[in-house]
Amino acid sequence: MRIIKGITKGLLVLHTRHNIIHGNLTSNNVLLDVDLNPKILDYGFSWLMATAVNSNMIAAAGALGYRAPELSKLKKANTKTDIYSLGAIMLELLTGKSTQEVDDGVGLPQWVASVVNEERTNEVFELKLMKDSYATGDELLNTLKLALHCVDPSPVARPEVQLILQQLEDIKPETTTGEGGGGTSSRGEAGVVLGHFFHY
Repeated sequence: MRIIKGITKGLLVLHTRHNIIHGNLTSNNVLLDVDLNPKILDYGFSWLMATAVNSNMIAAAGALGYRAPELSKLKKANTKTDIYSLGAIMLELLTGKSTQEVDDGVGLPQWVASVVNEERTNEVFELKLMKDSYATGDELLNTLKLALHCVDPSPVARPEVQLILQQLEDIKPETTTGEGGGGTSSRGEAGVVLGHFFHY
């Protein structure tokens, strides 16, 4: 939950404070510090490029499994395509599966949705999460519902980042020890490593 909340807070900073669309949000573009507070990387290229080039480059760069279905047609990333990517990362954390690991050419969001529709929801979760005394069954189910909402095939149906953060807080409120953090970077932005535009 700390990781999910931190990524969501970072996305909120990008979308609302800096008016930046990430365009290529994947689990590989998230680093964790020693306290498991996530830091989002690789968002700078969408900010630096000219608008005409920007849309095509973002559409091409979006990693398979994280890319919203409409992105390949529209070739234009927006806040809702970032929300889809956030949902895919949430599903990775909940299932313990990579977006590339699902068989028969079915993406992780589609696989999870089909298992849930077949009422085999318990098969979705990573076993370690099920045994984790910090996560209740309701918390896991509600987080799964929210993740599926984020990867809805219809962009209009996906929630805004502020609503996602509120729902995460409703599922598992932060504790006084910083549970659910996201932390603050040395440059003062929650969940974002400012100035780091590319992997080194």
